Amino acid sequence: MDPHAYGQIVGTRLQQAGYAVDGQNLASTGAVAGYRSDFRLRWAASRLHLFVVLGTVEVVTADALEAHTRASLDYAKSARGGARGAQSGVAAVAALVGERAEPDAEEYARTRLVRQFAAFAWPVCVDLAAYRRTSHEGTPTVGRVFTGWMREQIAATLPEPWSLEPASADA
Repeated sequence: MDPHAYGQIVGTRLQQAGYAVDGQNLASTGAVAGYRSDFRLRWAASRLHLFVVLGTVEVVTADALEAHTRASLDYAKSARGGARGAQSGVAAVAALVGERAEPDAEEYARTRLVRQFAAFAWPVCVDLAAYRRTSHEGTPTVGRVFTGWMREQIAATLPEPWSLEPASADA
């Protein structure tokens, strides 16, 4: 599987999960974005505007993932972040998929979240060669209430690459 094929699968999964999918590529990154807005009482009666932004590169590096994460959060804030505050926030799942990923990119995805006022980004690294998707582990202190839901959205929209490979004919 190549990054383009993975991107097509993600586009379909975004639609199935209730996201409005931006059919046009984001000019700066060549990414495709999905958007949804959810309100939950268990989130202290807050609304979260969530964007899933998928970009493709040949090799995912920590620098590329960090730049994509910041660009994704900027995109989300410019699209829906005008009224951020106590009861409304913006989040971006910033996924970067590549033929392979450097270990530092996986470490960045596993350990970093980008936080700003009433906005945060959750980086995800997808390594097609290793059949692995890597995202934040642990429980953040700030934004803890959204952690489970964010992980559910990542699982629903960004499949593990190993789960997409057809079974071999020998099996």
